Amino acid sequence: MALIALVGASETLSDGGLRALVTVAGETLLERQAARLADVGVTHLAVAVAAVPAELLTTCDRIRRRGMKVTPVREAADLVALVEPDDRIILVADGLRAGGTHYAAIAKPGSPAILVTGDTMLTQGFERIDATRRWGGLAAISQPMVAELAAMPGEWDMMLTLLRMAVQSGARRLYCEPALFEQGEIAIVVDRPTAALIEQSSLQQVEYGGMGLGRSAIMMPLVRLAGPLLVKSPKTARYLPYITALLWVAVAALAASGLAAAGALVAIVGGLCLAAMRFLSAFRAESAAQDRVRDVIRTFGWAVLGFYPWLVSLGGPDHLMPRFSEAALAPCLAAAILLARWLYEDSGEKRRFHWLLPDTDQAWIMLAPALIFDISTLMFAILPLLALLQILLWLRLARRREAR
Repeated sequence: MALIALVGASETLSDGGLRALVTVAGETLLERQAARLADVGVTHLAVAVAAVPAELLTTCDRIRRRGMKVTPVREAADLVALVEPDDRIILVADGLRAGGTHYAAIAKPGSPAILVTGDTMLTQGFERIDATRRWGGLAAISQPMVAELAAMPGEWDMMLTLLRMAVQSGARRLYCEPALFEQGEIAIVVDRPTAALIEQSSLQQVEYGGMGLGRSAIMMPLVRLAGPLLVKSPKTARYLPYITALLWVAVAALAASGLAAAGALVAIVGGLCLAAMRFLSAFRAESAAQDRVRDVIRTFGWAVLGFYPWLVSLGGPDHLMPRFSEAALAPCLAAAILLARWLYEDSGEKRRFHWLLPDTDQAWIMLAPALIFDISTLMFAILPLLALLQILLWLRLARRREAR
């Protein structure tokens, strides 16, 4: 049994462009849908089209390069040729923008299912199911429904007719609250102004990001100021990982050349780029590979911090071992940050006061001026103690809140 998706891409806007190709946060709706579908196991994307303009072909080529097969279909007979009797087909409404949890729910094995919601002012862009319910934009159907549609005489709207067949067959209904539409978690993008409103709302709602005083209090607020510019172009997300990786390699190279202060300053810029990658992940349907790349870069930056005195000393003109205070305390600092990261990840849904915990961004921000003014030994002694104090304070505050 295979999962195949039928995605609507035939509706046009007032300016003549396809609704499926509207860009939200630098990413077309069709590409976002393809990424979400790939996450739940879909390997073949059937795109329901009336015509195939050059822009749609270019978008489909980009989706193919990510490993998914894409086939334009104009009628039910075209879709029948793609599916086997035991395959399941996921219907995705034209212009839908939904979260990964909704795709995962509809893709679970079982009988045909329909995502439904209440009939309110917020859900008027979705098809009506009955007197009180509207379609939520996702459905799972079986191959016999497609074969039945292909055998029917006359011309039928493929997506809506298959949806009606699922309703008439008594398909399971998975309910989602209309409040999700107000929050922008699910929406039908009917025009470009709506897309702009969704993008603006997303920018306002995105979190400052995870663990750490440096990232939560300094890096992410700076990144958020530049948020509207970061999300405008898809090239930003495409090239940012390469730029970030090169910056962290440059940190190690500068330290090995004896330029400790310059390396620390570049590390601050590298931390900003990592925060920007985290920021962009809130808007884009990232693959598991992209998450791994970000984790690898973050781990490399943490390792560079722990070995920084060795890189600086052994890369200097005399190639001497670093002083004991720096050689011993730098790994202690890295270990304290690793402990904070482990405590944060281990606390699950009970995470509180995470912005208090130490992180590499905080360390580099404090190390850079210390290296410039040649008081790095003192700073390497202070930072591990400060990190432990932050962890103890976080543990006390989090436990007190839980007790209440």
